Amino acid sequence: MSTTALVGFLLMAATAAQAQNAEDEKGAVTSLDAMTVTATRTEKSAIEAPASVSVVDRESILQAQPQSLDDVLKGVPGVQMSGGPRNTAEQPNIRGFSDERVVVITDGVRKNFQSGHRGRTFLDPTLLKSVDVLRGPSSMLYGSGALGGVLAMETIDASDLLRPGEKVGLRTTIGGQSNNGYKSANVTAFGTPLDGVDLLFSASRHNSGNYEDGDGQDIPYSADDIGSALAKGSVEHEGHSVELNLQLFRDDHEIPTAANTNGTVIADRVTREESGSLRYGFDDQEGLLDLTVTAYTNNTFIREIVQGTGRHDVTQLDTIGIDVANTSRATLSDDAKLALTYGLELYQDDQEGVRNDAPRQQYPNATQITQGYFAQAEFTLWDDLTVIPGLRYDTYDQEATGAEDVGDSKLSKKLAVSYQATDWLMLFGSYAEAFRAPSLTELYVGGTHFVFNTFVPNPDLKPEFAKNKEVGAALSFDDVFTQRDGLRIKGAVFQNDVEDLIEQSVQGGAFGTTTTDNVPEARIRGAELEIQYEGPMFFSGLSATRMRGDDLTQGDALADIPEDLVTLTAGLRFAETGLSAGWRSMLYFGQKRSSNTGTPHPGKKLIHDLFVTYTPNDPALDGLRVDFGIDNVFDKTYRRYPSELNEVGRNAKLTASLQF
Repeated sequence: MSTTALVGFLLMAATAAQAQNAEDEKGAVTSLDAMTVTATRTEKSAIEAPASVSVVDRESILQAQPQSLDDVLKGVPGVQMSGGPRNTAEQPNIRGFSDERVVVITDGVRKNFQSGHRGRTFLDPTLLKSVDVLRGPSSMLYGSGALGGVLAMETIDASDLLRPGEKVGLRTTIGGQSNNGYKSANVTAFGTPLDGVDLLFSASRHNSGNYEDGDGQDIPYSADDIGSALAKGSVEHEGHSVELNLQLFRDDHEIPTAANTNGTVIADRVTREESGSLRYGFDDQEGLLDLTVTAYTNNTFIREIVQGTGRHDVTQLDTIGIDVANTSRATLSDDAKLALTYGLELYQDDQEGVRNDAPRQQYPNATQITQGYFAQAEFTLWDDLTVIPGLRYDTYDQEATGAEDVGDSKLSKKLAVSYQATDWLMLFGSYAEAFRAPSLTELYVGGTHFVFNTFVPNPDLKPEFAKNKEVGAALSFDDVFTQRDGLRIKGAVFQNDVEDLIEQSVQGGAFGTTTTDNVPEARIRGAELEIQYEGPMFFSGLSATRMRGDDLTQGDALADIPEDLVTLTAGLRFAETGLSAGWRSMLYFGQKRSSNTGTPHPGKKLIHDLFVTYTPNDPALDGLRVDFGIDNVFDKTYRRYPSELNEVGRNAKLTASLQF
């Protein structure tokens, strides 16, 4: 990011602050210090965590009027959704890693599904309360797969929706979008009928046609017909809490079997995901026990009937698991405090692939059992120095019918240090390790890949292992340009060295073979910056990401490193009317450093979005909220690397909700 851009950003804030003095008595800044437990499993504000973590809050999610998770994550540094714009083909890319290298969690439930080109995030984003993005290797806390980071999502509760003094409520929401004829409807009932009891039920329906790009050309097979539901209930009493959570998602659509490509093999596809969790918590208020136990199950099911041939494929993954974590706190001396977090995680993945009622080699029937045991000590010394060492030991066992069993174990280490140098400056650094076991498909895949090209399994695949070094700083200022405003700046540089990176290679084209091999040494380096300013009237934000990835063995660039990206957001709030409006500009720098010759390398592009929210203060309109937005205001035709498909052209969006 250039110095000019940063100076311009601060000048905008200073100029707008002159208009804020009349607003100084209204509302304090709260959204800049969102709380997260994802970074350390102990609650901290994102700005204070000695890690690169960002939180997208409920207000930002509503403002986005999202059709998919991609809409929610705009402006978060270091993360992009790849595979779009077909919504069910999307999967997160954090710091150049995607697929199984990013751990995805919703309400404590691991979402481990991964099958070639078929996507990973099957959910209704309008039901989300928050999204935490933890960037960088995180296996010490989250086990196998967290080479790129963690995407942790939480859904809404009744307490998030009830207004002061209310016990029960009903919210109805309808919406529409112009580009693909998107229509949505949601009904949510919620309440706290008794002290400590929280109940919520929500049902949604979303229907859309194909997207169009900026030239008015169809983005084929991007239509969806989605139904979703969420049911939650929790009880709290004398430090104990129990929560039951059930989620359903179903999408009926036509889509290529290789859903994130221009593939011509089209299927009538049903995508279904069902998950349930039971979470128990206990806080003894004395420091010894701050316990959370989550037991969960998740089923992802995809049925495809290929048009013209009638070929019938089923792809299914069942995950069952339990996560136990406790934090014990102690005061060691007047100048030293300790928070010791320890626990275990157990889960089992069972995958099944069927083609015309027979086993399907491309998604082999296989099982993986993973066990993890971890401990992390958080020392706070003299109130301004925090030292966090941690260890985790994981074992995994994999088996498939007719193949040799595979198993291994790994020890992951972490050390993070933060120093509060002044009231406004925190410095932090970390060393963290992560590993990823080869996936069941990578180990045992067989059959035809495309045309006459065949998969060749590699039972000798080694686990990937990453070592990440990171340093950064966080700056926090209050009352900067006017009373009750705030400026937050957080940035980091990192180097992630990966041993035995698993990559797929195609040899011999349509008549050759496809196999997976270990790349002995790879390196991803980068820098991230996040700036947020918020005042009583003016708000703005800037995020910037720059990454470079290299295969150190062959000397080539890695294939799936996203483009450098700078996002600038600015807007105004008028408290007396309940109106807010903003503008977002995203500058993509293109990607020329890639060994992926099969994917076009797009150039630089500048995309603009507009958003407006109206929550009237008139008592006669109490409970009404209206959101309006225009994505890609200037209707530009563009493509984001590494997608093979154009992105969506101009899209006007309107959503209205009424709460009773």
